[in-house]
Amino acid sequence: MLKLSKLQSLFLLEKKWLVSFSWFPQVPLALASALAGLMYLAPVMKATLGWDVVGTQFANELGDLVDPNILGISQSAIGALLLIMSLGLFLRSRLAWATCVLVIFFGLALQLTILAKSIHWWRIIFDGIILMLLLPAYHRFDRHNVRLGTLFALASVIVLNGYAVLGAYYLGDQFVPPITDLTTALYFIVVTITSVGYGDITPITMEARVFLISVITLGITVVSVSLGATLIPAFLNHLEKVTGKRNIIMERNNHYIIVGFSALASNTYRELTDRGEKVTVIMLSSEESKDPKFSDIDVVVGDGSDINTLKIAGGEEAKAILALLNDDSENAFVILAAKELDKPVKTVAAVNDVKNMNRIRKVHPSFVIAPQVLGSELLTMALTGEKVDSSTIMQRLMGQAKLVSDKD
Repeated sequence: MLKLSKLQSLFLLEKKWLVSFSWFPQVPLALASALAGLMYLAPVMKATLGWDVVGTQFANELGDLVDPNILGISQSAIGALLLIMSLGLFLRSRLAWATCVLVIFFGLALQLTILAKSIHWWRIIFDGIILMLLLPAYHRFDRHNVRLGTLFALASVIVLNGYAVLGAYYLGDQFVPPITDLTTALYFIVVTITSVGYGDITPITMEARVFLISVITLGITVVSVSLGATLIPAFLNHLEKVTGKRNIIMERNNHYIIVGFSALASNTYRELTDRGEKVTVIMLSSEESKDPKFSDIDVVVGDGSDINTLKIAGGEEAKAILALLNDDSENAFVILAAKELDKPVKTVAAVNDVKNMNRIRKVHPSFVIAPQVLGSELLTMALTGEKVDSSTIMQRLMGQAKLVSDKD
């Protein structure tokens, strides 16, 4: 028997607020990342294009962060990536989130290396705040659009290679033999990032070595994240088609969506399918969905309290969304998410503890089912000799539904 504590109640209110304002936190984080990108690009834009985007004095102060040879290439790369990925954050892209975390971490490390002329704590604090806000918000950046991921991955690879090639070219006299043209710089970077390492060109100064460390680190992370967001999902989708694995085994419209697979959910699924209804089940665990007993069930793996998961399951075309988890607080979260769909849909919430009944009603589901409460009432009526028939059961159920309707 699960009970909503005061802390869980606060989480419920918080999630209701977050669901109601779907722009949070991706929009503030996107704006903050774009501002950080402009701050990195400001001295470069001032020096090359004459654009004073943050004020001359401020741009000059930013220009003191790193050595002039590294300034243009390092800050340009970081700034360009943050600006590009800020759009991805706005679109809640998981690839953009991962890239921003890595780039901001790299920017912080760069400011603390021997390349920095002086430490600007205000800048470190600003980047640190963005990083600390990004990390706990990872669950909000859950979109894995392959086309969008490919676009951001391509942009990341282009910026990375531009940073590496231009850096090797500008630091050319710090290598043996010296790198005197862009073609040689490109060759050297490709050999370095791919870990071939012929050894025909080597760095001879600490500055060049630190630069190569950044290239290798960023190269591994950007390539890994890009592959993970683009090629691997595409390969898995193709493999599922070849092996006959199903992603969707039915057309998701005019159907029921059951969130969770508790005992109540399992029995409800069986009764609905026996009556010829189409049912999609949302499960949190991918391992659970691989159980052979679910081979003929249309399963969506994800968080049922996330609006995108409900959309994938066809929530806007469903007859009803049934929150039948064993956790009353999670059932409330599912109802809140369902109410944010573009089209209204009926909702059913299961209540496992009678003490949580009023809390569940506050999220206004279309129907409330409390099997534990109903079962105890029917058992008491039977033991005390009261009349128990189908009309009595329906009166109890419809009585709960009426209380919810009155609230609406």
